Amino acid sequence: MTENITESFIDQARKLNDQRLTAVQDIAAAVQARVDAEQALKDAQAAERKAFKDAERKGWTKAELDKLRPAKRRRTTTKDTAGTNANTAAADHSPDHRQSTD
Repeated sequence: MTENITESFIDQARKLNDQRLTAVQDIAAAVQARVDAEQALKDAQAAERKAFKDAERKGWTKAELDKLRPAKRRRTTTKDTAGTNANTAAADHSPDHRQSTD
């Protein structure tokens, strides 16, 4: 009878440990995907710099290439955007912000 309780106890512990291990494996996979993406970004940025340098060597001017270069995007959080919109709306309706009727 004692063996049955011991085996049951160990079996339950194994099941819990398997669930925990699965969770950690998911984390490890997500971290690996992020690390791979960061490396891919670095590789792409290096290739982009090389391509622009090669274009300059082939006669393009820096000014011409700057016009072709895509603009860098700035990330804004939803919280920042909502706060900015609320401040703009409040400023438009404030007593100090009167529009002329001329």
